[in-house]
Amino acid sequence: MKIQLQIYILLWCAFGFSQQPPILSVTSLANTEHDATLTINGNYAIDTNNDRNQYVGTWEYNQNGIIFQLKIEKADQVITIIESNGTTAEHYSYCDEVILRYKLIKNGITLNNNLNQAVTSITTSTSYGFKQASSDFLRGRIFDYTRNVVGSYTIKKLIGAPQKILFNLSRFNYKQHNPDTFYQDGQPLFTIPVGEIEMVKIN
Repeated sequence: MKIQLQIYILLWCAFGFSQQPPILSVTSLANTEHDATLTINGNYAIDTNNDRNQYVGTWEYNQNGIIFQLKIEKADQVITIIESNGTTAEHYSYCDEVILRYKLIKNGITLNNNLNQAVTSITTSTSYGFKQASSDFLRGRIFDYTRNVVGSYTIKKLIGAPQKILFNLSRFNYKQHNPDTFYQDGQPLFTIPVGEIEMVKIN
């Protein structure tokens, strides 16, 4: 049985892997002609235009008793591996991505705060994203730690001052990591704000 694992490894951090699979080809995230080949086996998709820079920093949404702070950092040469029987790398590719951490406070209660948590394991990098030339936004997946569910999001950089982004967590494209009965509690699926919210850069 094939098990697809999203393994996010910052090569400047030591995760205990003695060897990385070889890079077999290189493409550019800034070249639309390369979009179809970004995830071919052994490929490394590079952020040649430094498009991720515009998203890096800490952003805040503060409305209606909700404080949501999102920290975005660059992560180079991140590897995604598809394993066969959980041991053999059947398919892999590299990509320059971003990793996300967040702090969420609702009505004075802190639901999550991993803004300053170091990325020292696979699980702390389950929130990630990347930017392609064919899109005017960053997209990826974010893990809601309170509800144990992963959702899809987009982030668009807005023009003007102060610096702002439009964060949009989809209500529909998600993966639940708890049994179905856990989510039959009458509570929203996500604690992270869903839909489009405007966030201001604070750091």
